[in-house]
Amino acid sequence: MKQPEKQSDFIKLSFGLDSNASLWNVVFEGFDQEVVLVSRFEGREMEAIRILYRFGAIIEEKYKDCQVKPTGSGLIIKKKLPTNDLSVIRQWTELMYNIREEMTGLVTKEIGVLARCGESQKRNS
Repeated sequence: MKQPEKQSDFIKLSFGLDSNASLWNVVFEGFDQEVVLVSRFEGREMEAIRILYRFGAIIEEKYKDCQVKPTGSGLIIKKKLPTNDLSVIRQWTELMYNIREEMTGLVTKEIGVLARCGESQKRNS
């Protein structure tokens, strides 16, 4: 298994906005329009993708105001934003980055355990 160069390479996080409003409306009228913040998590290793799926199931169960959609390489979380409340965007992105760090830690531990098991099996052969 190829080792990523940095721990943060295990899980990639990106953001986007979905809205029925045009960019013109959002820019010039502000967030009076319905806007959905999209958080996209992508795993590079199978262990990372499995952890992302487990995380998505927890989010879906606990938070009814989010939509969780599994993908082939991770998951997408969509959250409607309250109108005219930009502080929620900042709080949400900080939360997603913190979650990414937690999941990266879990992946790192799991890959470390798998590597130790592989070394142990080689010695026993």
